Amino acid sequence: MNGYSRIVVGSDGSALARDAVAVAGVLAMRMSLPVTAVTAWKSELAVPGARELPWAELTTQGADVDLSGAGVRGVVRVEANGDPAESLIEVATGDGDALLVVGAQGLSSATSRLTGSTSNQLSHNSPVDVLFVRKRIAAFESIALATDGSETSLRAVSRGYAFAAALGAGVTLVTVAASVSAGDELLEKVAAQLAVEHPESSVQRRAFTGSAADVLASDTGEYDVLVLGNRGMSGFARVLGSTANTITHRAATNLLLVNTTH
Repeated sequence: MNGYSRIVVGSDGSALARDAVAVAGVLAMRMSLPVTAVTAWKSELAVPGARELPWAELTTQGADVDLSGAGVRGVVRVEANGDPAESLIEVATGDGDALLVVGAQGLSSATSRLTGSTSNQLSHNSPVDVLFVRKRIAAFESIALATDGSETSLRAVSRGYAFAAALGAGVTLVTVAASVSAGDELLEKVAAQLAVEHPESSVQRRAFTGSAADVLASDTGEYDVLVLGNRGMSGFARVLGSTANTITHRAATNLLLVNTTH
């Protein structure tokens, strides 16, 4: 049971957006989920005709073609007039527990973080889980679940395990601690708690030392997806710089940011 009712993928026709569409297609086929392709548009007075409805229609049609080529049928196309992040959230929250899939462009750019890229806005404001795509993959084989043993991280671990199980991917619990032995002890406890909710769970464990944000952002690039809870992505923690915020902007692989507030 993956817990998602639908995949909502955003596209502006860029290369990274097409990677997101491709990954959405892989997910949809493996998890047997319907897909909605969304492109937001709004008139720009300074550039007549730029990114208006005809452009949006062509963009969603292109996403439909790519998804159909991956075997996905019945793609719903939405051309939304308005802010991209707000439009994606509106569509995703209107259909049960959807999974948002978007390209990660803007997350690693300081300028985009200050001016507000779509992916950056979603990382801080989305009420649903978001998969930020940094690389196109043909299959999900390995997924890392980050945890610090907190209640919110355990929610993300449980959600991430269900996601991985639906994809048939191998799972590794990862943490950063003061010592490897302390990390191993924490992971043993987390694995035991995971087994209560998912009796069939089978996971590997990997403990790191060092700066949690630096290590999890850079040393998990070998996995197809890093799963992380969104604790600290809003409010004062966001301003001061939470571990989750740093990892979201610097992750070396695809990142599933799990909303742990519900």
